[in-house]
Amino acid sequence: MAKQGCSDMSNENTGSCTKADQEVKHTFLYLFLTIFIPFGLGHFVSYLFRTVNALIYVDLERDLHLPASSLGLLTGVYFLTFAAAQIPLGVLLDRYGPRSVQAPMLLFAVMGSLIFSFAHTELGLIIGRGLIGLGVAGSLMSAIKACAIWLPVERLPLSTACLLSVGGLGAMASTTPLHELLKWISWREAFLILALLTLLVCVVIHLSVPRTYKPKHTTLAEMTKAVGTLYSSWVFWRLALYSVFAHAIYMSVLSLWMGPWLRDVAQLNESSMANTLLWGTVAMVAGSLAFGSITDYLRRFGVQPIMVCGAGVSIFIVFQSLMISGLPVSPLLIAMGFSFFGTSTTMNYAIVAQSVSPELAGRVSSSFNLVVFVLAFALQWLMGEILNLWPAAGPGHPVEAYQWSLGVMIALQVPGVMLWLSFKPWELKATATR
Repeated sequence: MAKQGCSDMSNENTGSCTKADQEVKHTFLYLFLTIFIPFGLGHFVSYLFRTVNALIYVDLERDLHLPASSLGLLTGVYFLTFAAAQIPLGVLLDRYGPRSVQAPMLLFAVMGSLIFSFAHTELGLIIGRGLIGLGVAGSLMSAIKACAIWLPVERLPLSTACLLSVGGLGAMASTTPLHELLKWISWREAFLILALLTLLVCVVIHLSVPRTYKPKHTTLAEMTKAVGTLYSSWVFWRLALYSVFAHAIYMSVLSLWMGPWLRDVAQLNESSMANTLLWGTVAMVAGSLAFGSITDYLRRFGVQPIMVCGAGVSIFIVFQSLMISGLPVSPLLIAMGFSFFGTSTTMNYAIVAQSVSPELAGRVSSSFNLVVFVLAFALQWLMGEILNLWPAAGPGHPVEAYQWSLGVMIALQVPGVMLWLSFKPWELKATATR
């Protein structure tokens, strides 16, 4: 499959591989060094930036006196700039390859982290956070593009799951490890360290990923036009809509609102909250690996990835319902279940990438990512607006505020489950045609 994929790309002028390249691509070590380490580190940094506000929101509230709506906007702007980059990102990935795109983009995240560290106004924080979102916007998409170039198409769900699990380690680092670090340094100094870490990842990607991808002989305008064709395709929307709200809510809650929920509803102190978030990220890593492995195993028996993804989304909604039920369920169990089954939504990255040929993988993945992150921004802000409808109870909000905000989120996901059931995925022979 690796040889054939390399040959196909040469025929389409989307890439060029030497005989030596073809032989070395069969080795696990080559794939590990050129895909999983450099692009995995990029996704690690992306997730760390994405979820860090769930822990430092207390410091932001105290230092800058920010209300819930401002915290939602501040954290959500990461998703907005991340989304805005997706269409040009997909075109650039398909034209120039993952190495040439990802390394320069991370420099924006370095700049944003520095601005966020030194900012003393809400506007300064928003600008910094926005640049961070822009800089890490290509982390997962570059990794998926690299997998589409070098791996057999049927292995995309498992490889994507492995990369997502590395991202989960980044989320893990933003919980108890960061909480312990913040006992010694300020959140501003922490963002200076993040800027340095991101710069190092940029250097690793630049130095370790080979230059085997040559520019495609087509204009950027022609490639951009293909994105419009993609958005007008029912196959694309059919594969996107059943999980997109669940995916966006999963990111919105984990990157900000899980922390306030643990404080205000579960009544945990800061230390217990950080530990619970840590175990939630452990469950995230486990979920990514589990759903990837399950999908890879069940494909041998004709079970398609869309079946696994949709079933996971359904259970994910159950755990959201527990968050507002008032039942005496351990907050640790809820956080871990939310994180574990929420990872099922990310399987759709591989599903949509499988639906096209490798030379289109960058555009189709980033087009799907655009929809997800626009929704994530809107829903994270919306949850903050709903919470603000209830007067703050001390440093937080009353249980009823969370019941309404999460209840609205659950209601938005139900049509997706109905759509998934209408597919009769247990009967599908394939998720889409190539």
